[in-house]
Amino acid sequence: MSTSIAKPPATVQAVDAHGDQVQQMFGRIAPGYDRANRWMSLGTDVRWRRRAVERLALAGGEAPRRVLDLCAGTMDSSVEIHRQFPRADVVAGDFSAQMLQHGRDKLVGSAGERITPRVMDAHALPHADDSLDAIFCAFGMRNVSDLARATAEQARCLRPGGRLVVLEFFRPTTIVPRVMHAMYNRTVLPVVGWLATRDWQAYTYLPRSMGRFRSVDEYAELLREHGFEEVQSTALTLGMAWRVDATLGPTPTPGASEP
Repeated sequence: MSTSIAKPPATVQAVDAHGDQVQQMFGRIAPGYDRANRWMSLGTDVRWRRRAVERLALAGGEAPRRVLDLCAGTMDSSVEIHRQFPRADVVAGDFSAQMLQHGRDKLVGSAGERITPRVMDAHALPHADDSLDAIFCAFGMRNVSDLARATAEQARCLRPGGRLVVLEFFRPTTIVPRVMHAMYNRTVLPVVGWLATRDWQAYTYLPRSMGRFRSVDEYAELLREHGFEEVQSTALTLGMAWRVDATLGPTPTPGASEP
């Protein structure tokens, strides 16, 4: 597969006003994005991704063959998916061409043959119905303008029995994670983010986006409303982040709306 970055069709509006601002922000921080992630998590994000990708395996341990890495950024997750499932064809989808460009150097050897970077809109995925075995998304759901619409698109593109695995910073609801998030977000995150990217605004956006986002229980309920079953939520590092994985049921309801 080509490592050139495929553009979305001209008829697809990539983002709305909110999404346009987020898209521009990620374009600015793309050169230092990987460095910021490693510094802020002390490398923990690598372990989170590795274990989350393991959950993409289908029933009976079958390896997925058609995988979308949604909100792929600089393609760390895409490369890990290829490492664990080397026969899978992986589309690395993101609405920031700059982020994908800064990850192209990772597509060496067989990764360059199996991973296809593509600029896309999470609200209008460029995939046919029932065409994907698995969808992975690491820390991107918060940036989607209409989460219900994006979830419906994921349900549409996954085949029945397909897997969805999400890593995310959800809005904390219990005291210990809330205190930990508050301390980290007000001190460490903006400073380290600025040192890595020289963009203070971007790393004050993250805590605001968490505060406005759903709780993990609310997100799990949204998945069930859209036909996902076997929804499991796992706290990571004392609830600092969460892994949510689910299987699309035999009769998905992609037209379901938010309560």
